[in-house]
Amino acid sequence: MMKLTRAILLGGSALIAQACVPVTPEQVFSRASRSVVMVYSADTSHKIVGRGSGVFVDKDLFVTNCHVIARGKIFLAGHRQARLPARLMAYDADKDLCVMEVRGLDVVPARIGDANAVRVGQRVYAVGAPEGFELTLSEGLVSGLREAAGGRYIQTTAAMSEGSSGGGLFDSEGRLIGITSFIFSPGQNLNFAAPADWVVDLAKQASGVGSAASEKSLELPPSLTTQWRHPLLK
Repeated sequence: MMKLTRAILLGGSALIAQACVPVTPEQVFSRASRSVVMVYSADTSHKIVGRGSGVFVDKDLFVTNCHVIARGKIFLAGHRQARLPARLMAYDADKDLCVMEVRGLDVVPARIGDANAVRVGQRVYAVGAPEGFELTLSEGLVSGLREAAGGRYIQTTAAMSEGSSGGGLFDSEGRLIGITSFIFSPGQNLNFAAPADWVVDLAKQASGVGSAASEKSLELPPSLTTQWRHPLLK
């Protein structure tokens, strides 16, 4: 009986050790890149007026920053070689988050991590389309947690540029913990992501109206079409 017990304990230890094997950056990218898309916003003459990133969080639903699409009337989402029309389903203007629907892209919703468990110093990865370079991976650390109305923004040293807005911030297991939202340009490596739990709540709202909604896209309030500036930077 003692030998059997010892074997069970050793077996359990082996399982625990296996579960704690670190995930490589290559594996993080392989997981995360399946859920990240490029987002285009165009005016009625089909001129591109906004470009950024998005992350799928549910079937046919992805989230991006509202400031990416605010000036447009026509929206597209792209993944690798595919580009398909998208429509706005729900938004939270105060948090600068919009949920959009697109059908037919070969994508997988991101696994959602626990943004409340994020700690300063942990390694994170940003995936998006900085300057239009689709599915770019950058690595960094959580450099701060900044309190705001309704939650905490994640400050990170993971590199971001114009076009990164709306992309994903992932933990070392490839789980989505934030939406890369804005940078503080006067400084260096001062980049911020909205917590992923805000996204989950907004996606549920979009799912609730999806079946009953017409094919017409929602419209953002006119106030968002002006230059957006995050409350943390005011």
